[in-house]
Amino acid sequence: MIYEISAEDAPPLGDIREACAGDTIFLMPDWRERDDWTRYLDAVAHAMARGAVIHQGANCG
Repeated sequence: MIYEISAEDAPPLGDIREACAGDTIFLMPDWRERDDWTRYLDAVAHAMARGAVIHQGANCG
């Protein structure tokens, strides 16, 4: 599955937390403008530990 987190839109935290090998998460350049960005950071770290691939920065998408 491919997930995208931005200031405007993001999947449910539980979906990000359960991502694993074979999943990709794109952190768009503005994702830290979210009020809940620290909660997403925790979920992304969990997904990364489960094998998900994380892309961050201007070259996402």
